[in-house]
Amino acid sequence: MTKITLPKKRGRPSAADLRARRAAENARAAQSNRSDAQILADLKERFDILSILSKGAVNRNVRAVSVTGGPGVGKTYTVEQILEVAHEEKGTQYEVVRGAISAINLYKVAWRNRNAGNVIVLDDADGIFNDEDALNILKVLTDSSDRRVVSWLKESAALKEDDIPQSFEFEGSMIFISNLDWQKFVDQGKNKYAAHFEALMSRSLYLDLRLHDKNELGVWVEHVATNGRMFQKEGLTLEQAQAVSSFMKKHRDQLRELSLRTVLKLSQLVKTHRNWENMARILLLKG
Repeated sequence: MTKITLPKKRGRPSAADLRARRAAENARAAQSNRSDAQILADLKERFDILSILSKGAVNRNVRAVSVTGGPGVGKTYTVEQILEVAHEEKGTQYEVVRGAISAINLYKVAWRNRNAGNVIVLDDADGIFNDEDALNILKVLTDSSDRRVVSWLKESAALKEDDIPQSFEFEGSMIFISNLDWQKFVDQGKNKYAAHFEALMSRSLYLDLRLHDKNELGVWVEHVATNGRMFQKEGLTLEQAQAVSSFMKKHRDQLRELSLRTVLKLSQLVKTHRNWENMARILLLKG
């Protein structure tokens, strides 16, 4: 994931800013007091909504979705599974772009997938917030308006070479997936990144999966690992699977990363050596 260094806000915050921050802090405190069962029920509902919105994009009913949540929790997997099925059954055209992308290449991706029923997924591309040109194109693509016209009015040999016009109407659907907690940045105060997050949240259907703190991540990862049969696929016995789950729950706050990748790493260690817990403490925990 591209790391974004947020600039420090200068000057004293206004009374309205302080009230907003207090309200956000109180909301986060209320979230942290939920039981594991409450957390899981909420997360299931949000992932169900992600599936519904992805199907809506395939069926031309949803123009733009912005999804945020912790890394390695199944956001992209959920979307891609739906798109793959739609491609096999309906011939749906879609394109998944992971990582960095330049403004001109984003424009070209939009051109290739400009027709109604086409879907673009931009995943783990948070570096786009440092590129004003790419960000402006993204704002058009993630707009839920009836008509979205994308323009590139600078001279470009790349467009001429591929015979791409400098302006066209984008009728496809856009799904932007981010690991950053947009709402948290917005609540913390006004800065150039928060303004961009707000713009995308306003333009698109915004879904926060709430997988940003260790409790939420722990509950969801353990649920997916068990119900998604990850342990069985890794060849673990029931006893080994329970031991891995217990280890993750016990060390939620100490794990460097808590994601589905953590499950895979622990499963590898369990199968490698009987003293896997000590190895896991050294390899996966902080300090």
